[in-house]
Amino acid sequence: MKSENQIHKNIIKFPGSKNKIVDEQTKEFARLIASISMKMSKSDWEQHPITHKELSLLTNHGEAIELSPLIAARLNSVLATSLIRNSLLEDLI
Repeated sequence: MKSENQIHKNIIKFPGSKNKIVDEQTKEFARLIASISMKMSKSDWEQHPITHKELSLLTNHGEAIELSPLIAARLNSVLATSLIRNSLLEDLI
């Protein structure tokens, strides 16, 4: 997966050292990216909400994540819809 390789390029590894937290975080990032990709690949992609963890990943590391153009376009649409929906709800409150 391209995005998993991109994450690994940003981590400096020192000889003889292993960091379990970094390994766990890398696996979690890869799992979340796979989840986003799977949701946006389905035919009913607009029905699948983005979780808080997925949104946090996109907020903090979105510029380093490589997605296919179709998945990226669908994700943009889902995020824009959520943003508009949230702003309308704030206006009502």
